Amino acid sequence: MAGRVPSGPEGVPFLGSSLRYADDPLGFMERVADEYGDVARMDVYTQEVYQVTDPEAIRRVLVTNAANYRKPSLGGDEGLGGLLGDGLLTSNGEHWQRQRKIMQPSFYGDKLNEYADIIVRDTETLADSWHDGKHIDIHREMSELTLRIVVESLLGARIDGMERTIREALLEVGERFRPGPQGFVPEEVPTPRNVRYRRSVEILDRILREVRREHDVHGSEDDLLGTLLGEEADGRLDEGSVRNEMMTMLLAGHDTTALTLTYAWDLLSRHPEKERTFHDELDSVVDESPTIADLGKLNYLETVVMEAMRLYPPAYVVYRQAAEADELAGFHIPAGTIVATPQWVVHRDERFFDDPEAFRPERWTNEFRRDLPEFAYFPFGGGTRKCIGDGFAMREAKLVLATLGSRFAFERISDTPLSLVPFVTIHPEDPVEMTVRAR
Repeated sequence: MAGRVPSGPEGVPFLGSSLRYADDPLGFMERVADEYGDVARMDVYTQEVYQVTDPEAIRRVLVTNAANYRKPSLGGDEGLGGLLGDGLLTSNGEHWQRQRKIMQPSFYGDKLNEYADIIVRDTETLADSWHDGKHIDIHREMSELTLRIVVESLLGARIDGMERTIREALLEVGERFRPGPQGFVPEEVPTPRNVRYRRSVEILDRILREVRREHDVHGSEDDLLGTLLGEEADGRLDEGSVRNEMMTMLLAGHDTTALTLTYAWDLLSRHPEKERTFHDELDSVVDESPTIADLGKLNYLETVVMEAMRLYPPAYVVYRQAAEADELAGFHIPAGTIVATPQWVVHRDERFFDDPEAFRPERWTNEFRRDLPEFAYFPFGGGTRKCIGDGFAMREAKLVLATLGSRFAFERISDTPLSLVPFVTIHPEDPVEMTVRAR
C-alpha cells in the first residue's frame, strides 16, 4: 500500500521514547503533534506507535475501517486484561459483540429515566451531609457518590459504608497503570506495587461477591446484574464472565463521571462569571429537585459538561492495532502497528477550538457543533466501541451538577493549577480541596 512513512521523535535503544513519555505523557503527546503533525511515529516500550490527530483519520480508525483496528494488548490494556478479564472494556471479537448486545438495553431508553431517581436521591443524601463552610475533597466526594450510584442502579445493591474502601482499592489498582516501566513488570512478580495491586483486587473481588449476594435478595432481574445472572443461569455465561463485567462496571462505570464532575466543579470555581451563569440557569429552571424534564431546559449546564470533557477528557487516548496495512491521512500504516488517537491533544487543537486552553462553555452553540469535525471531539470514543454508558454518564453528570449546584457553590482552597496523572484515565495528583458555600 502506498503512502509516506511518518517522522517522529528519535528515541534511545530499546526504550525508544518511553522515558520522555513516562515523565510527561500529556505534554509529550502534545509536543509530538506540534513537531511532527497529524501522523507521527514513535517507539514506546519496544512497541512502534503511530499517533494520529487528524479527525478524518481518527474516523477511519474508529468507524469506517474499524474492522481492521482491534483493541490491542498494550501496557495498561494488558494489565487491565488481568483485572477485567474478558469484560466489555477489554474483550474483542464474537465475545465482545455478544456481551455488548446483552448489556446494551440497560443503557438506553426508559432505563436511563429509571436511573434518574437513584442519581438525584443519592446526590441529595450527600448534600444533606454538608453544611456551609465544610471543607471537602471534591474528587473524593464525587468518586464515592458515583460509586454508590453505579452499584445501586446497574448492580442492584447498596454499598453504604464501603465507598471509601472501594475507592482506595481502585486508586491502588490505578497506580499499576501509571506510565512507566513498572507497568510492564508481570503481575506475578512480587514487587511492592504488585503486592498492593493484588491485595486491592482481592478486596474488590470480596466486595463484588457481597454485592452479588445482596442482589440475590434485593435486586431485580431487570437491572444489568440481573440480566447477567440470567445469562449465567441459562448457561450462556460462566461465573467468571459475570465477575468480569461487574468489575468493569465498578471501574469504568464510576471513574470517568467522577472525574468529569471534579473538573467541572474546579473550572466553575475558577471562573466566577461562568459560575454565575450556571447558577442563574439552575435557579430559573429547577424547582425543588432536578428532573429528566428539566435537563432539556438546562442548556448552559450541558455546555459546562461538554467543555469540562473537552479540556479534561477522562479517557485521554484511544489505542487500536491495525490487523492489516492501511493508509491514514496519506501515511502508510503497517500491519500490527499500534495507533494512538489522543483526545487530550485533539480537544486542545486550535484548528478546531479558538483559544483552546480557555474554559468557554458558550463556545458550544448549535452552529459550532454543526461545523465541528466529528472526531475533533470524542470524549466517549466512537464507532461500534463507543462507550456503552455515554448516555448514562451524561445524564448522571448533569443531574449531579444540577442537584448540588442548586444548593451550593464551591470555593477552591488553593489557586494552584491542577497537577494531573494519566493512569487509565486522567486523575488529579492531589486532593481537590474546596469549601462548601450554601446558596
